[in-house]
Amino acid sequence: MARPRFDDDRIGEFRQLLMEARGRLLHTVAVTDEELGGVSASEPGELADESARRAVAELLDQLEGREHHELDEIQAATVRLKTGNFGVCEACGAAITLARLRAMPWTRRCLGCQAQEERRL
Repeated sequence: MARPRFDDDRIGEFRQLLMEARGRLLHTVAVTDEELGGVSASEPGELADESARRAVAELLDQLEGREHHELDEIQAATVRLKTGNFGVCEACGAAITLARLRAMPWTRRCLGCQAQEERRL
């Protein structure tokens, strides 16, 4: 298994990227929860409006689920950063490229393994 070695500056960079991503997602989740509450609190009555409200509420609920999943992934990446497993593909054990980690610091797989996983789905 090729464990990447990160110096303190690089670890700090990834810690900062993960904290920023977490902050953005928490803000988005709060806004989504607010919007979902507003849609749910609307007065029932007009059928077209009620149908549209239900569709919007369902969409917001799906988005919220995805956001919570991403928050879990960010938390897991933070743990990997602390334990020294950060930047190692969980599928093949190879080092994940810096470019990929900078773009998506919570990623668990290298680009090749991620592409294989997506083809299976």
